[in-house]
Amino acid sequence: MQSTNLRSRRPFVIVAIVAVLAVIGFLAWPHLHHAHGHSHGSADGDSPVLVLNDGKPWSTDEALRTGMQRMREAIALGLDKHRQGRLQPEDTAMLATAVQDNVNYLIQNCRLEPKADAVLHVFITELLGGAALVNAKPPASEGFEKLAHALSEYPKYFDHPGWVPLPGAGT
Repeated sequence: MQSTNLRSRRPFVIVAIVAVLAVIGFLAWPHLHHAHGHSHGSADGDSPVLVLNDGKPWSTDEALRTGMQRMREAIALGLDKHRQGRLQPEDTAMLATAVQDNVNYLIQNCRLEPKADAVLHVFITELLGGAALVNAKPPASEGFEKLAHALSEYPKYFDHPGWVPLPGAGT
């Protein structure tokens, strides 16, 4: 009887562990990223928030556009399989890896001004959190919602020429 109870709690425990690891990663990320040439966080030291650049989207650099486009492609594929009920464990692992790899790419290559960089942190947090939920066993639908939400909000805050919204996502 106790074994059955533990098995029924396993998905919750795994999601909780993944969420804690995502938060730890987010907290450590500014310190790691600082070594790559610029610090993160808002200019006044508060937690990052979504703000525009004097009412306009922030400029992007090639690295940001490349990393976000790669994540968009991976998320679109995973979301499509999820909606069709064809999502396999290897798909969720590949999606989580694609998000993490491209976040790492952004860390190594993006060169945004500090205020724009702080806004980007909000998106990175949502993308990493969504990927962690998607990669949980079993995958959590909320993860796909977080990923889709981040990608639908991204072009409102960053000028990314040629950005194509996810199918079925309002922008």
